[in-house]
Amino acid sequence: MNSKSIEYINSFFQGDVEKKTIIITGGNSGIGLESAKLCAYLKMHVIITVRSVEKGNKAIEEIKNEISDANVEMMLLDTSKEESIKEFVNNIRDKNIDIDVFYHNAGVYRQPYKETDLGDLMMATNYFGPFILTSLLLDYLHVLQHEVKMVFTSSVAANWWSKNDEYLLHPTPKQSRSRRYGNSKLMDAYLFNYLANNDQNNIKYYLVHPGTSVTGLIANNYPKFIAKLFSLFSNPIWKSSLSILKILSSDNKPFTFYGPTDFFYLRGYPKEVHFLDNKYVDVNEKIKESEEILNYKLIY
Repeated sequence: MNSKSIEYINSFFQGDVEKKTIIITGGNSGIGLESAKLCAYLKMHVIITVRSVEKGNKAIEEIKNEISDANVEMMLLDTSKEESIKEFVNNIRDKNIDIDVFYHNAGVYRQPYKETDLGDLMMATNYFGPFILTSLLLDYLHVLQHEVKMVFTSSVAANWWSKNDEYLLHPTPKQSRSRRYGNSKLMDAYLFNYLANNDQNNIKYYLVHPGTSVTGLIANNYPKFIAKLFSLFSNPIWKSSLSILKILSSDNKPFTFYGPTDFFYLRGYPKEVHFLDNKYVDVNEKIKESEEILNYKLIY
C-alpha cells in the first residue's frame, strides 16, 4: 500500500472501524481496489464485488500481498444486469451480512452506446443498476440495529458534461459519450440528494468524486499522449481513493459531498465540496421518473 496513504491515515483518520463490514462495488481495480486496500489496512471486513471470479481472485491476491492479515472476500455483481443485481442482493440476505458501509463505486467511462437489459451500458452500469440495487437493499439495511453509511460516486463530469433536459434519463446513440457519462454521474448525485433529504432512518448518505485519476477507465478511453496529458493535472490513484476515509472517520459530516478541491476539483486531498449544488433541478421528479422507467421504488 502506498506509504503516503498510511501517512494520511496516521495524520487525519479518527475512530475505530476494525471488524466493521464494507462492500465496495467494482473493487477489483482502480480506485475501488485502492479503497479496498485502505479498508483492509484499517482491519475492516472488506467485500469487493466483481464481474468474474478470475478478476476477484487476482484482486484479493494483490490486497493480501500488501496487507497480509487482510480480511477480504468477493461477491459476483454486474450492475448493468438486473438478474445479477437480484442474485447479489439475495446472497446478502441469505448470508445475513451485517453491512456497515456500502460503497457504490463500480462504473464505466465514456463507452460507446450499447444496449443492455437496462438500456444503454453506461447509464445501466453507472446509475440504473445502482438505483435498483439501492431499492432492493433499503428495507434490509433499515432493520439493521446500527448506523449504515451508503456512498454514491459522482464526477466533475456531472458538472461539465451533463444536461438537464428530456434526454437526461433517456440516452440515445446520437448523444456524445461525454454527455451520456456526465448525465449518468449527475443522476448518481440526484439519487444521493433525494435520499439524503427524504430517508431519515438509520442510513447516512454520502457522495464522493475522485477528481481525475489515470485509472484504466481513463487510459483505455484516450490515445496515450492524451492520457499522459491527463496525468499532469490528475491525482495519483492512491490519492483519489482517500475520500472513503473522510466518510469512515468519526469526524465525518453525514449527508455530505467529499472529493478533491484543487485545480477545478481535478486533484488534491478530499474535502467538502458543493460544485453540484446548482445542478439539482426537479430532483423529486427525476427520481419518480427513474422509478417508472425501472419499475422499482425507493421504499424508506
